Amino acid sequence: MYKPILEKDGTKFEGGITLQWYVAVHSHPLDQRNYSYAIAIDNVLERNPSPIADFDSCLFGCYETAYQALNAAVEEANKIV
Repeated sequence: MYKPILEKDGTKFEGGITLQWYVAVHSHPLDQRNYSYAIAIDNVLERNPSPIADFDSCLFGCYETAYQALNAAVEEANKIV
């Protein structure tokens, strides 16, 4: 993957455990006018069970703006952890 357009990290405390998350926004692999995101939980990159492109199984979603993708990524990261 190329350098992210936007990125953000954070932590979540649950059940006495601290989990770190990191999200990064990239250009959508099939439509360069849109954006997708990648998520890592405790330094492990999440895989999309339904990849949006055969060559990139770590990107999720298709958003019109980078900030929409970032907000969706942060929301999803907080659900996962």
